[in-house]
Amino acid sequence: MNKEYKVKRIFKEAIEPEEILLDATKSSELENQRLEVQIKPRIFKAFFYLILAAFLVLVGYSAYLQIIKGSYYQDLAERNRLRSIPVFSSRGIIYDRLLKQLVHNVPIFNLVLTLSDLPRSAVEKEAVIKKAAEIIGVPPPEIFDKLKNTDLKLTPTIIVGEDLNHEILLLLESKIEQLPGFRIEKNIVRQYVNASYFSHILGYLGKLGNDDIRNNPDYFLTEKIGKNGLESFYEEILRGRPGEQLIETDSRGQQKNPIAQSQPQDGQGLVLAIDSELQKNLYDSLVQALKSRNLKKAVALALNPQNGGILAMVSFPSFDNNLFARGITSADYDKLFGDAAQPLFNRAISGQYGPGSAVKPLIGAAALQEKVVSPSTKIFDSGELVLVNQYNPEIVYRFPDWKAHGIVDIYSAIAQSCNVYFYTIGGGYGNIKGLGIEGLKKYFRFFGLGETLGIDLPGETTGLVPDPQWKQQAKNEQWYTGDTYHISIGQGDLLVTPLQLAVATAAIVNGGKIIQPHVVDKIVDSDKNIVKTIEPKILRENFIEQDNLEIIKKGMRQTITAGTAPLLNNLSIPVGAKTGTAQVAGQRNSNAWVTVFAPYDNPQIVLVVLLENAGEGSQVAVPIAREVLEKYFNKN
Repeated sequence: MNKEYKVKRIFKEAIEPEEILLDATKSSELENQRLEVQIKPRIFKAFFYLILAAFLVLVGYSAYLQIIKGSYYQDLAERNRLRSIPVFSSRGIIYDRLLKQLVHNVPIFNLVLTLSDLPRSAVEKEAVIKKAAEIIGVPPPEIFDKLKNTDLKLTPTIIVGEDLNHEILLLLESKIEQLPGFRIEKNIVRQYVNASYFSHILGYLGKLGNDDIRNNPDYFLTEKIGKNGLESFYEEILRGRPGEQLIETDSRGQQKNPIAQSQPQDGQGLVLAIDSELQKNLYDSLVQALKSRNLKKAVALALNPQNGGILAMVSFPSFDNNLFARGITSADYDKLFGDAAQPLFNRAISGQYGPGSAVKPLIGAAALQEKVVSPSTKIFDSGELVLVNQYNPEIVYRFPDWKAHGIVDIYSAIAQSCNVYFYTIGGGYGNIKGLGIEGLKKYFRFFGLGETLGIDLPGETTGLVPDPQWKQQAKNEQWYTGDTYHISIGQGDLLVTPLQLAVATAAIVNGGKIIQPHVVDKIVDSDKNIVKTIEPKILRENFIEQDNLEIIKKGMRQTITAGTAPLLNNLSIPVGAKTGTAQVAGQRNSNAWVTVFAPYDNPQIVLVVLLENAGEGSQVAVPIAREVLEKYFNKN
């Protein structure tokens, strides 16, 4: 019986709590407290279509990235994996006419920083830069300042250490793997021989500026480019074509294995028309003359009148272009650019000066050609030309000569530099009509004044041939006969470059040809084999008859035998010349000119010399010309 009523404590199935609750709850109450709500079929459909749309978008975008943009992103990935390292070509050599080398290529090693390969962490980045600065021996702020002052979007690769010495280079090579973002790069610098003698001709190389980078997208960012002179004008020929080495890098920017390499192509060289010995003699003579007069500014150039080749070109003061080649210091830069004498300014092609009487042979040739005068025309020179105002006789204008010459013709007018004669044939007087300003302008342009001549150097200027329209626009003034008189003796607003005067003088003695001046005579390969010869280019000819040119030549010969340049009469060869003394507003002394051609019978050289603020051309410029020509012809 006890067994019959014994409570069973072990169940095969456990009783869940909700069963107890359900048992204790009435069915009506349970029905009222039900929480389940039946989900409608359209919700399932909407959810399905939402998932399907998201899936299709993902598939479509994945296809866009892999198919349409696949090559683009693959290229980006390759760029992250590969680095392009330049293999610089050997820059072309520059020689004088006798193949004397004027510049050398010197190999150097630089420390280069690629910003994208620096560590991402600012702390690590700073530590790496400080370590690199310590190795190359520069203050870390110097590198940070360079980064701060560089347009890093345009120039992501910069040189932080240039021309490293042997000890630093060895130390860097042992620790370069600890400097992610940095690499050692081999480059070249130019070493210029007798730099000051040739600096305005050769120019120099410099780092790529922002404009250089934009205009030369094929250049490496650590490459040098010609900044002035022949280095700039012939940049494409001298540069050659750099090679390229592709280096594999890891995720930290460390260089690993080389993948491929293209070989560089050496640049071509230049053989100049320049005579090195003549260049040095001309430079030394100018320096001596300037020192003796405590002056600083002068220019001289010589050219071959038969082909336009520049034999010598000196602009003083000069500068040392090796300063730029190896990276100019701030102190040297400030000294050069702060010098009032402008040593970087090439006066031979960029300087614009009043020519004074040196331009009279051109005016004489024009007057003969237009039959304003003939060789037999005589003009009386009383020492001044007097002009009475046609509206008020009490107003008298006087245009002076440097002395009273008496009766002169075209020969003696050139030889003695008679102002009254040239006032008359230029502006007209009495029964001689004169060329007038339009006639003067016409022939000045024929002779190459007022325009660039196309010399193969950067920076050539046009000079100025004024006329009534120019004066009205520039000064808001009308043109007077007195303006024409001033132009007729090379004064007033007429401006020429020394190069223009040399080319115009050459036309007097070469049969009336304006030949484009050129510094480079030949282009050669690295073995000095001729690639191209620069042929003479005639810009203008046949504007003056040969008989009239001979008359002007004779007048320039009389300048030596019975005129203003007797010092040139004792040269070993006969020459012709014209002196000039050009007054400059605000300048105490005049500019001293002389233009000479030699030998007289078969001219092979035209020499132009100008000393600023030096006085009379016959007293200052002529002795320099004599000294230089004596050495030149004794050598030859």
